[in-house]
Amino acid sequence: MKLSGPVSGPINLISTFFSLSDIGYIAEEYFLSGTARSYRLTGPAGDDGEWATEPDGHAPFTTRLVVYRPVEGYSGTAVVEWLNASSGADAPPIWLLAHRHLIRARMAWVGVTAQYAPIHGGSVMAAAAEGDDTWNTILLPPLKQTDPARYAELSHPGDAYCYDIYRQAGELVRNLVPETRQLLAAGQSQSAATLVTYVNAIAPHGSPYDAYLIDGRPGRPATLTGWGEPETLDGGTRVRADSPAPVLLLQTETDVVGLMRSIGSRQPDSDRFRLWELAGAAHADSYVVGAAFTDSGSLTAAELAERMAARRNPLGVDFPEPINSGPQHHYAVQQAIAALSVWAEGGPAPARADRLEVTAAGELVLDAHGNALGGIRTPWLDVPLAVLSGLGQEGGGPAVIFGCTRPLPGPPPRDYLPAFQAATDKAVAAGFLLAEDVPEILAVAAVNQPNTLR
Repeated sequence: MKLSGPVSGPINLISTFFSLSDIGYIAEEYFLSGTARSYRLTGPAGDDGEWATEPDGHAPFTTRLVVYRPVEGYSGTAVVEWLNASSGADAPPIWLLAHRHLIRARMAWVGVTAQYAPIHGGSVMAAAAEGDDTWNTILLPPLKQTDPARYAELSHPGDAYCYDIYRQAGELVRNLVPETRQLLAAGQSQSAATLVTYVNAIAPHGSPYDAYLIDGRPGRPATLTGWGEPETLDGGTRVRADSPAPVLLLQTETDVVGLMRSIGSRQPDSDRFRLWELAGAAHADSYVVGAAFTDSGSLTAAELAERMAARRNPLGVDFPEPINSGPQHHYAVQQAIAALSVWAEGGPAPARADRLEVTAAGELVLDAHGNALGGIRTPWLDVPLAVLSGLGQEGGGPAVIFGCTRPLPGPPPRDYLPAFQAATDKAVAAGFLLAEDVPEILAVAAVNQPNTLR
C-alpha cells in the first residue's frame, strides 16, 4: 500500500458548510494506492450470514480518504465511514448525523471512497432515474468529472474489490491519525448493505475494525461483486453471529417495513450483536437535509428548530407530504456511536431495545395518534405534537425515504414541557439518548411549543 498527501486544495465532499478550523479540527485528503483482492463464495450465501469465501482475483487501485481530526485533545477513537455512493458521488451520512458527538468527544472521522461510482461515474439510482425524473434530484457527478486534474490518478477496478479497499483503508488509519487506539466502522443505507457483506464474508479473513455501526440496512445485503449486480441474496440475511467485533444495527421504520424492507433479517440480540429499531424515524429526515450541514454546535435552539421544520420540498421537488421532522435519528446515532465505543473497549454492551410492533402482515401497529408502538421510545413519540412516520409518502421517487410529519390537531397539553422532559430523562436512563444532548433537546422542544402555552 502507498499513501500520498495530504493533497493541497479544496476537498471535494459535500459534508459541512461551517469551518472545521473554528471548532478545532483539520480537514485533509489522501490518496491510497495498492492492490486489492476480490472474493468469491465457496458455499451458499445462507440466511445466517456465515458465508465461506476465498480470495478470487487481484487488481490495482488508487482511491481517496478524507480525514477530519482534532488539532488537540484527540480521544484515540476514529470512525471510518464507508462513504455512500447512491447519488453517484460520495456522501457522508454518518458524519452528517453524528458529527456533533464526534466533535464533542474529540473523535477523528475518516471517509473512504470504497466504490467505483464516486470516482468514475454511474449510480445505483441511475436506473431508477430513467423511469422517474425525480431521482435525478439526488444524482451528482463523480470525482473525475468534478475535478479532472485533482483526481486524475484515481482508478477503481470495480466493486468486486471495494471490500478489500475498505479493509486496507482501515489498516492505514492508525498510522494516518497518530495515537488512534480504536477503529469504528460505520455506514448508512447502501453502505450499510455493503458493511453487512463485509462482516459476513470479508472480516473473517482479518479486519482492522474493532466494532461496526450499520445504520439503515436493506433486507438484502450487497453481493460480492457490488450493489445491484444480478447475483441474488435472500432478503432475510442476518449478520453473522460469530463476528469477533461487535455489531450495532440501527433501523428506522423505513428500514424495517418501508422501502428497505429489512424485517425478514431481524435477529435476536447476543453478546456480539444489538438491534435498535427506532420508532417514528425515517431513513432520511429534516435534520439531514435542513440542519446537518450547518450545525456546528453554535446554532440557537430557534435556529435548529427552524432548520429541522417539516418541509414538503427538501430537494427542490414537491413531495406528497411534509417530510419526517423528528430529530430522534440524529440523536440515536450519536448515542449508538458512544455506546459502541464503550462496547468495543470491553465495557458494557449497548442497551437492549424492544422491536417495533408489527402485524402478521408486516405492518406497523399504531397508537391512538397514529404513531408506531414498540421499538426505541423517545419523547417525540411518547409526548407527541405530530404523527412522525418513516412511511406515508405516496408515488415513489426519493420521497419514500423521507417519511412524513402530520401535526396533531389542537394545542398540546399544558404540562407538555414537564412531560417531554420526563420522557427525555427516561430515554437517557434506558440508554438511547446521550445526557449531553438533553439541554439542546429540551430547548428545541420549548421553541416548538406554541407561544400561547409558554
